[in-house]
Amino acid sequence: MKALANMERIQISNEVMLLLLSLYEYKGKSFYYDDLFSRDQAMFEKKTMEHNLIALARYLDLKMTDARIRLFAKKPMSARTKDEYLLASLKAALYQLHKRPESFELLVNEVGNLIKQLSKNTDPIQFATYEKQEEGVLKLKKHSKKDDLEELIKLFERNLKSKKFELTQLIANFYVDFLNMQILTKHNDLVALILLYALLAKNFTVFKYVSFFKYFLKDKEGWQSGVITANYYWSSGFAQTDMISRMLINLLLNAYDEIDDKAHEYVFEKDLNKSNNIENSIMKLDEIFTKEDLRKRHPNVSDATIDRTLKRLKIEDKIRPLGKGRSSKWQRIISGNKKYGMEQLSLFND
Repeated sequence: MKALANMERIQISNEVMLLLLSLYEYKGKSFYYDDLFSRDQAMFEKKTMEHNLIALARYLDLKMTDARIRLFAKKPMSARTKDEYLLASLKAALYQLHKRPESFELLVNEVGNLIKQLSKNTDPIQFATYEKQEEGVLKLKKHSKKDDLEELIKLFERNLKSKKFELTQLIANFYVDFLNMQILTKHNDLVALILLYALLAKNFTVFKYVSFFKYFLKDKEGWQSGVITANYYWSSGFAQTDMISRMLINLLLNAYDEIDDKAHEYVFEKDLNKSNNIENSIMKLDEIFTKEDLRKRHPNVSDATIDRTLKRLKIEDKIRPLGKGRSSKWQRIISGNKKYGMEQLSLFND
């Protein structure tokens, strides 16, 4: 608890203060984003969940192929290896969190439920123990770090209610304390990361629409350097958490920049017929194209809408399929004249 217990030592620079002002300006637009995306919120959350799982699997270097990871992210799958069981457990845990992130409470029982979930069909994760001598007792008594976690959570809540400390700084210092206290027998860093994400998702709704772990993975090495720096003076009560705090703020700002760009695109696309918009994109794509090309151009459009548009254009004799299955491609053709293939488009046609 050495980081949270010494929050008074932290001085926020003018540069970081300006970043925080931008962050909280974005945070104030949460109601706008929720209202704007309300019609397609389930689709956004599904995509975010998939991106989170893919990034987490890569961050943990799980022994799974990319294709297998994507299948696990997209649909229910039967696990066959320990790494697959771990990913399935992470999926279940994140799914529960995604349903109502604002309802998450930082409690010892919640951490207990999380480690039970992650222990399913893999090596068990338990609260670590150590021997401690109590007053008036000569023998050493076994002590559970579950009690230490309870004290850490109480300190976090006390600091939060005092309103003396900035939220992202508090979350970063809680994370560093959890890591250094070695609360669990294994997967201490993974559970710390999930709790970090849960606290952020509770307070910053941007992670309904943008993947936290996607950005976390991008700066994996930087984050690991930040943890090493923070751990160096932790035992003396002077953990250098500035680097982690700044990276957390930048991650949040990048996420908000992405959602702001999505909002602009969404407002534009909302006023257009989605199917016509997809058809327009097909006319601009190469002669041979795939569904994935359309997904990239229209990330906010469901697969069902893309499939309906492709079926309509096929019936209208504007495109034809090349092959079958997920890897199939499509070709744009001249309506009513398949013999000569592609139509050459010109700005100066008569």
